[in-house]
Amino acid sequence: MTARTLFDRDTAPGAEPEDPMRLDVPALLVPGRDPAHAISAARYFAECFKRAEYWDAPVEEQTDATAPARILAFLGG
Repeated sequence: MTARTLFDRDTAPGAEPEDPMRLDVPALLVPGRDPAHAISAARYFAECFKRAEYWDAPVEEQTDATAPARILAFLGG
């Protein structure tokens, strides 16, 4: 029973899919590329949040040189 309710959708377990759509907060979504952080998940949440910014940078371009500047730009905006 628990497994059925924990994994009852194609999206991440936890909040209902409609919940992020109700939020009116800024969100910076950074794609990943490993078994726990699919690019498709970041794209999905970018569509769910009203005020989302999606950083369309491949993981190899998310570096010590680029990430702090992108995060500060998000926080300053």
